[in-house]
Amino acid sequence: MSSHDPDGSVPDDATAPPQTRGFHDAPSSPVSSDTDATAGSPWRAPDRPGRVRVTPDPASPPLQTGPPTPATPPPGAPAANGAPRPLAPPTGWNAGNAGPGSPAGSVRPPDTTGTVAAPAATKPRRGRGVVVFLAALLGAGVGTVGTLAASDALSPQPAAETAEAQPVQAPTVEVQGDDPGIVSTVAAAVTPSVVRIDILGGSAGAEEELGLGSGVIYSSDGLIITNNHVVEVADALRVKLASGEEFTAELIGTDPLSDLAVVKIDTSGLPAISLREDSPAVGETAIAIGSPFGLDASVTAGVISAVGRDITVPGDEQVQVVPAVIQTDAAINPGNSGGALVDQQGRLLGINTAILSGSGGSQGVGFAIPTAQVIATAEQLIETGEVRHALLGVSGVDVTSAIATRLELDEDQGAMVSVVSPDSGASEAGIRVDDVIIRLGDRDVRTVTDLVAAVRSHRPDETVEVVYVRNGEEQTVDVVLGELDE
Repeated sequence: MSSHDPDGSVPDDATAPPQTRGFHDAPSSPVSSDTDATAGSPWRAPDRPGRVRVTPDPASPPLQTGPPTPATPPPGAPAANGAPRPLAPPTGWNAGNAGPGSPAGSVRPPDTTGTVAAPAATKPRRGRGVVVFLAALLGAGVGTVGTLAASDALSPQPAAETAEAQPVQAPTVEVQGDDPGIVSTVAAAVTPSVVRIDILGGSAGAEEELGLGSGVIYSSDGLIITNNHVVEVADALRVKLASGEEFTAELIGTDPLSDLAVVKIDTSGLPAISLREDSPAVGETAIAIGSPFGLDASVTAGVISAVGRDITVPGDEQVQVVPAVIQTDAAINPGNSGGALVDQQGRLLGINTAILSGSGGSQGVGFAIPTAQVIATAEQLIETGEVRHALLGVSGVDVTSAIATRLELDEDQGAMVSVVSPDSGASEAGIRVDDVIIRLGDRDVRTVTDLVAAVRSHRPDETVEVVYVRNGEEQTVDVVLGELDE
């Protein structure tokens, strides 16, 4: 029976979900056997805030990132429907060696997040760089030594108001029966809405490529969503569109708690991805698109393996939970972080963020942050450059059959309140220990994970309706949400 705080914190006696670590594509180096922390327990190096240090543990495989690489079309070759494709990998890249970008590349040392490096460029970059936001926990590259200080250019800035332009929407696909070519159709429709993000910085200045990740076009005026772990150590960012155009990106804001970030490029008329906010069903088709190992516009397909999973990321003082993520067996590899997971209509299901693997590559267990959470976080970042997280003021456990029997419940589902914080919104609304919350706002609550996700979909000071069961009867109260102390 799991126990944690729906507001995002986890009690010391909680049973945490499988530990997750993120991946950035960075220069290859041997696996370290350093054991400064308990085996299998990721931790943050004190001199590298936000980074995860990992020690090998055969009994508990670590999570990593990004989809395997499908064949890349020839440079400039259009898709079947005429849509532009990104350029092929550099001709000088050798997939057989163990250098940067090779699938044989080693996991990074424990002072940074483990990942495989992107292929080195073999020709000069364009004068202006295109910045793509990197995938969460899955693949932005960073240097293997030293701590990178964020430059003023990458200090989060509210999105600037621009002249109104006609928005452009990526097409959705009409599914007719059992279409064996649906994946290629979706790939042609969605690929123009997925970008590559190069991470720049280091001792050589902003032009040194430290790694890469992926991003998703959120609006036609240049707003792009990616993972926080992709951009957090960059001095500068460059985004490459599917058309091959490159832009320097401005960092709008980041949210480490949800591992999301928003960047902006100075252009318009981009094909914003279509969004799907409802939860997918297990078994649905899932298609991942991104830049694994620097191979742009790579497409892999699978199914939704599970929904409502919790993954954990070490925080500075406590475990941070990314709740209610989507699990898929579509191959995800380093470089896919921040890329798109879409359904068979080309609608965004989530942002690819992590994989569970014992080998460092895809083993059929990948995770994506659901679109509903992505939208809630992105909108706050765009408006203010930061995210304020709502606080309900309770901790709880999933309702088991034993709890259901004790409380005389009709069903063994819901979040049973085990602790109510004094002076919180829940306390002031009269919620008590042993109350079973079954709905918050417009979301049903079947587990504590559902409650965490429901709370995080709102903002501090909002009033939400909470439905709970007490003594066998449903009751409804209005709760004014507080603010989580970061």
